[in-house]
Amino acid sequence: MMTTDNQTTSNPKVTIIVTPRERFGVAKKSLESIYEFTPEPFDLVYVDGSSPAELSEWIATQAKERGFDHVRFDHFLSPNEARNIGVARSRTEYVVFYDNDVIASPGWLSALVQCADETGAAAVTPLTCEGVPLHEKIHQAGGLFTRDVDKFFGTPKGERDLIDDMILQGEAVEEEAPKLERSPTQNCEFHCVLARRSIFDRIGPLDEELLATKEHLDFCMSIAQAGEKVMFEPKSIVTYLFPNRHNPMTREDWPYFLLRWSPTWQQRSMERLQEKWGLKSDGFMEIRRGMYRWRHIEGILVPELKRVPVLGSNRLWVKIGKRLFSPLIRLMSANVVAKDDRRRRAEDQSRPSDVMKTKSA
Repeated sequence: MMTTDNQTTSNPKVTIIVTPRERFGVAKKSLESIYEFTPEPFDLVYVDGSSPAELSEWIATQAKERGFDHVRFDHFLSPNEARNIGVARSRTEYVVFYDNDVIASPGWLSALVQCADETGAAAVTPLTCEGVPLHEKIHQAGGLFTRDVDKFFGTPKGERDLIDDMILQGEAVEEEAPKLERSPTQNCEFHCVLARRSIFDRIGPLDEELLATKEHLDFCMSIAQAGEKVMFEPKSIVTYLFPNRHNPMTREDWPYFLLRWSPTWQQRSMERLQEKWGLKSDGFMEIRRGMYRWRHIEGILVPELKRVPVLGSNRLWVKIGKRLFSPLIRLMSANVVAKDDRRRRAEDQSRPSDVMKTKSA
């Protein structure tokens, strides 16, 4: 691990923790947007989980020039691992988890802090948009993990059903934003979310056994179980740049994307979520089991098939190509998972017996 600690901001209330989501190709644009649209004081911890060498060098240069904390690892990190590293290095009242493919807008941070200050919320989520043009299409305006919180926690373990309801996904900001008001919510994806740092003294660190998926639901359920609240603040707007033809993945992005969204990591995560919260095997769990491979197909395979000269615009070619090349993608994913597993086992064996990896209960 390499650390460059250059924090210089005086008396900030917030530490922005930038972590890898699924790729690295828009990380420069994302970091630049933070500094462009955040005039108020803040600390920043950039957790760099084996980003490409050129990008990592650029981040290191930015850390020296702008005075933030750059923590570099020579291996990939799961999102919750990276977030916990950031929290451990923060000293402010609030932290903001901020994925490295998110673009800020004017007033985004001040609105989150004001909401937390005025409501006492443990966490605050912005109006999260998706794609380009920026800040025009809603990705999530809060959401639900259950229709009835008391009933969910009152249901015996093994019989609980979960939902992941993202309100207004796909709707136009221009049409919906004027109707939106600050309100309680049960669902805040980690694209961008402000959290009161003291909440982790109550619920423990983020669960690192949730390697790949639905860790945001675990976070929200933990807050609800602790009797605290999550708020939705529509005055804060950010945009998540998912991989598409406007912001395509590069070949350098593939290894992390293959690991991050590997069926293996997703399965392990869902099994952990099921065991931890007593979820029943059908319903939400069954639906998720059927979706373990779609990100690899849509994020890597389909874009590559569409790049093939002449054939790329042919729907039949894309359909046939998905069947032909899916086994290759599965093999590539299995290889990166096996490599990461070997690294983790080696680290566990070298770790002193009295030092345990941090996980939530």
